[in-house]
Amino acid sequence: MKLDNMKLKGLFSRVYNNQKQETDSADIKAYITKVFGDGRQNPDPSMLHQFNNLVVETADEIAKPMVTNLLSLFAKVENRNRGDLVELKIPQKNKAKVVWSATGSGVDLVRVEGRKSIFATPAHLSTGFYYEPLDLVKESEEYFRKLVNDVANAKVRLYLDKINELTGVAISSGKIPAKNVKTGANITLAEYNKVSSVLQRYGGRPIFVGDSLLIDYFAMQQATDSTYKNLLTDGIKEELLTALNPTTIARTTAVNLVNPFTDATNSKVELPVNKGYMFAGGVEQKPFSIVEYGGLRQMTEQDIEDERVKMKITQDVAVNLLFGEAIGVIEEQASVSL
Repeated sequence: MKLDNMKLKGLFSRVYNNQKQETDSADIKAYITKVFGDGRQNPDPSMLHQFNNLVVETADEIAKPMVTNLLSLFAKVENRNRGDLVELKIPQKNKAKVVWSATGSGVDLVRVEGRKSIFATPAHLSTGFYYEPLDLVKESEEYFRKLVNDVANAKVRLYLDKINELTGVAISSGKIPAKNVKTGANITLAEYNKVSSVLQRYGGRPIFVGDSLLIDYFAMQQATDSTYKNLLTDGIKEELLTALNPTTIARTTAVNLVNPFTDATNSKVELPVNKGYMFAGGVEQKPFSIVEYGGLRQMTEQDIEDERVKMKITQDVAVNLLFGEAIGVIEEQASVSL
């Protein structure tokens, strides 16, 4: 039998954010035990569905600021209801002929020559993972927080995967100019600055988004580059020595991607560690448009062989590349790897 959804949602939120009331630790342990027993029995399907729905709803709330703060650096992000019609303005200054649009299985080219707008078409993005009920029963609070974080990060990666896919297609088609792209081995800080100089002409301080390994690779060159090391301020020197994630590289501001390991041996991650993106920081017209329709949804099943709970999460979203001229791509092919 299902329990009160609103009370459980409040409990989940307090426990996740470590703002527990007097009985919350005991209450979430009791609820998880009610759903999963001692971890060895098959849970009641309706209670399992309710539990996973609440996990996804909690994760969606966690993911919202992550999505907004990161993706708004290079995309206009909108939240709409499912079924809404959303009109996207086509940049007129650069006389765009095509727009690249994400689909659930790939990328579509949309011809827009002579048009001032198009309507966003949502794609059905999904990913899946599993969890062990026994772990959840034994370490209820810790594993619950991990489960919520896993779902929230999975949502962000759904979007980043599509951004990565759209960008790759746009480069190969010439939608992103060759001067905006630097690929090669042992890329120097001077070559990095050359790309940033292109984007700086659109206004503002360029923003570089990449894995921490790639950010470190360029940030540390500031201390050894024969020209640039003499220009370092005391603040940047201190940052290079002490910061976990340096935020200043030459003329750009660096933003570290969430890019966790995806295997048990710490040998694979979700996104390439050697590939980063640079965006013009002061332009009103962002390169990407992201329209999110509704929230995350989930489907649940339990594997009868290994007894693990499998979740498929889905999100309806329209991702479009409208202004490729304001994107830079840097791929270091030799010096950055796991």
